[in-house]
Amino acid sequence: MKDTSRSQEEQVNVHLGRRNVLPSELENKLLEYYIIMDQMFYGLRRQDIKRMAFQLAIRKGLKRTFNQAKSAAGEKWLRSF
Repeated sequence: MKDTSRSQEEQVNVHLGRRNVLPSELENKLLEYYIIMDQMFYGLRRQDIKRMAFQLAIRKGLKRTFNQAKSAAGEKWLRSF
């Protein structure tokens, strides 16, 4: 049975699973930075991106579920990026 109480656009934009730690605008800025660095032939490793996400969360005072011992975002976070 279809849920007709929501429009098609609302149904498509439903987020399932764990909530994001970083707001989408911060994730987009991190992605833009990654693309710029890639275009300049300064490739960033996965670990670099995870550490930047962790540092962003700290600087913005966001509630985080990142690994404190490694000071980096986890693999589950990176898959959504």
